Amino acid sequence: MKKIIKYILIGIIGFSSFSCEGDLEPSLYGNVGNEDAFRTAGDVEAATTALYYELRQKGWAPYLFSDGSSFVMDEVVTDEWTTKWAWTSFLNGSWNGVDAMSAGFYNWIAPTITRCTYNIAQIERSAVASEVKDEYIPQIRALRAFFMFDIYRLYGPMPMILEGERAINPDPDYKPERPSAESVEDFIKTELREAADLLPVAPKIYGRITKGAALHYLLKYQMFKKDWQNALTTANEIIGLNYYSLEDNYATIFSAQNEGNKELIFVVRAEPIADYGNHTYTNILPGDFPSPHGNVIDGWNGHRMPWKFYDTFDPDDKRRELAVAEYKSKGGVQINLRDNDIGALPLKYGIDPEAAGIWAGNDKVLDRYAEVLLFKAEALNELNGPNQESVNLINEIRKRAFGLGVSLPSETILDEGFDGELEGNALGAFTLNNYQDQIAAWTYDVDKTGVFGSGNALHVKVANSGSEFWALQVRADNQPIKKGRNYTVSFKVKASKDVTFDFKAEGPLAHSQTVTLKANEAKELTFDTAAGTADGNCVIFFALGATENNYDIWFDSVNLIMKEQAAAGGDKYLVKLSDFPDKGSLRDWILKERGWEFWYEGKRREDLIRTGKYIEVGSSLGDNFTSKNLLFPIPTHVLIENPNIKQNTGY
Repeated sequence: MKKIIKYILIGIIGFSSFSCEGDLEPSLYGNVGNEDAFRTAGDVEAATTALYYELRQKGWAPYLFSDGSSFVMDEVVTDEWTTKWAWTSFLNGSWNGVDAMSAGFYNWIAPTITRCTYNIAQIERSAVASEVKDEYIPQIRALRAFFMFDIYRLYGPMPMILEGERAINPDPDYKPERPSAESVEDFIKTELREAADLLPVAPKIYGRITKGAALHYLLKYQMFKKDWQNALTTANEIIGLNYYSLEDNYATIFSAQNEGNKELIFVVRAEPIADYGNHTYTNILPGDFPSPHGNVIDGWNGHRMPWKFYDTFDPDDKRRELAVAEYKSKGGVQINLRDNDIGALPLKYGIDPEAAGIWAGNDKVLDRYAEVLLFKAEALNELNGPNQESVNLINEIRKRAFGLGVSLPSETILDEGFDGELEGNALGAFTLNNYQDQIAAWTYDVDKTGVFGSGNALHVKVANSGSEFWALQVRADNQPIKKGRNYTVSFKVKASKDVTFDFKAEGPLAHSQTVTLKANEAKELTFDTAAGTADGNCVIFFALGATENNYDIWFDSVNLIMKEQAAAGGDKYLVKLSDFPDKGSLRDWILKERGWEFWYEGKRREDLIRTGKYIEVGSSLGDNFTSKNLLFPIPTHVLIENPNIKQNTGY
């Protein structure tokens, strides 16, 4: 069990809460006064620590599990979460501006954004060394952008104090209208990008914001905006840090004994003591549920995973094992929750053996590396449709979920980019063969004009395609094949007119794939083949015979890859490219996979909104659920304090 000192500085310095419209005069409490603040590196560290404290406060906080937290707001009226408590209006979508469930997060975070701005301004004008400023200001900028994005996605664009002078010398008559969405979005993405460029890859103190954490929030914003190309770039940047990796065991990601594992990108730290712990189990457990470690814990018997969602898991999926469907009570009675309960116990966070009462030491996981991989898979699908890379990324997640080891690694058999020069009828690994030269006629060359964007391509000009499919072949012989192994083929192709031809593999790897092209449409194709039937060499070729006459066709980036395969018997749990006939089918699968992977992590609402399913799901669960529920109501007191702010539509 980790043994760390509590954030002692939390008690030394902090800022009292204030809103944009009320008493804006910032004050510090503790034994550091206004006149002394921000003069030393220790002052700056203390002030920054106080901002991190806003994530968790005394266990009842915007980023934990409490009422009014972003966690509850991001799980409500979704298919993966419900509660036994009497939250009827909230669960039905009957939200209002005075209910703490929908107003609490705003009330916590809006003044915290002002405090971030205040701290940045004071540190900038401070006499502390530049290296101190360079360490702390990017952290605070990233935190402020985190808060801004979460306010924006939950409530829409709202006026916040982002100018240092206005934070230091507040004007009680400042009552701005709501800003444009564009201005808020520009602020979020600019702040996150610039902060990421200045932050370290590894945290100096565990739990602090890093380059990866800032980039991941930028990635979440880009996915929220469906900015697929930039999302793909950011996902690749995070992967390219070579810092994060998937934890081997799904359950240990969330264990109090495994804090700091390399899957975690950003967390809210906790200690198993009053005011510094998390309610990782407290909101879930029935009162008669015993700790497996013998320590005394309390439960409030609320949060559940609905049975309908629980039953979507494959029974062999280890991720479902953390959702408890039956248990032996403190009195020794076997309890089957299906008999009389609305769902399973979502005990994703294992019970801390040092937990006491309602307080656990498990850190609250906000962001982790598995999401980067699934975001990348989703962005690739939205850009290109079903593709092997997306499938591979999904399977990286599924291999852990089903306990699959990798016994047979991937291997590239052929990677031809046609970057060389023709030697007779040969270019790289391919030869161009006319087997019906009394009828068929063609010419070929290396196209160096970047027909596919960059690099060379093989250019074939077909004058007469002959009378048989085998008449004209762009052919690669002697490709080594292993019995029982599966293969993927990919290539780029473009033709000057509508044409249909076949890709073929013959020998121990047998496959035929019909390719249909529209005139001047460049395609990047990927498909799986059957397994090799024997060890030996095969031939692959593009059969251009008996197609069309008088057209040009270009090929590039021809790949034959022996796929990674799981240990014996494990392939049945992995998805295949052929499972997804179109973009929508893969999109739906990724949504399901994200549900199985990220249940009880506060991801579901945004996933359903992004895929256009939140209103459909919400309407099936809540009696008063409409399109208005895509945003939460602005707290009523905000509208009273500033009449220039207009309520969200429908409230």
